[in-house]
Amino acid sequence: MGGKKRMTGLHFLNLLFSDIVNRVKTMKTLTLIIPVYNEGERITNTLQTLEKGFSFRGLKLTKLIFFNDGSTDSTLSLLYSFRKKLEKILRIPIQIVSSPDNRGRGFAVIHSAFLADTEYVLYTDADFSIPLSNLYTCLPSVRNNVDLIFGSKKMPGAKECIPRTLLRKIVGYGHSLVASVVFGMFIWDFQGGFKLFSRKFIQELFPLLKIDRWGFDMEVIFLAKKYKFSHQEIPVTWSHVENGSKVKLLRDSLRSLQEMARITYGWHTGMYALDSSHKNRASTLVSLLKLYE
Repeated sequence: MGGKKRMTGLHFLNLLFSDIVNRVKTMKTLTLIIPVYNEGERITNTLQTLEKGFSFRGLKLTKLIFFNDGSTDSTLSLLYSFRKKLEKILRIPIQIVSSPDNRGRGFAVIHSAFLADTEYVLYTDADFSIPLSNLYTCLPSVRNNVDLIFGSKKMPGAKECIPRTLLRKIVGYGHSLVASVVFGMFIWDFQGGFKLFSRKFIQELFPLLKIDRWGFDMEVIFLAKKYKFSHQEIPVTWSHVENGSKVKLLRDSLRSLQEMARITYGWHTGMYALDSSHKNRASTLVSLLKLYE
């Protein structure tokens, strides 16, 4: 009896050890990118959220990058004041990259992504209007090595905790409809600020990207589908954050229409054609980015 109990105990330990080893083998490394621009009123809440830690089974956060996109308020000083404390809590390096001018979300994400050496990169808006907890929903796609996983505020299953105004809802759904018609592909939400990119996706597709501002998100999804990268749209739980929002409905709607036209025109005129020259752009971008550190 004693021998059987010992064997049972050893068998349990072997199973436990095998389970731990398998989890480590299947765990994906992650870099988190947060573009910031004049977020002095909101960035403290974001930093305090990060202080609570990062723990998602199947993902290991190994780097955090803040891209300060030409802020003229207290954003940069607040980032530096929290940096050491956050590094100690998260046990990862935190890189703060600062551009002297405001270049746009696309510019910030594209350049930061080339500083990452992890299996996945997540970019999210600075206000965490789409909370990091939505990563739980993304994990099956991560385990299946999907190249592009993007959060959707509009598809069935998405949950809006703090509602938008009726006007913003009309503009939001209208944007998705117009973009789907222009691009010839149906997507519930092109513009959600919560996207996961595989390393392969960054290396092969990011050098083709041309748009620095809001159209970046549309460009990424458009090219992912055109070049047949694996992709998955995921419904998210989110809250509308009005205070400090950089979105201006009229200005950004007009800009978005211009960028839809630019993307479509670029595709049909060969602007996004794969050639040998685009492969050198990644190293060039990294070299230029060192000027901003």
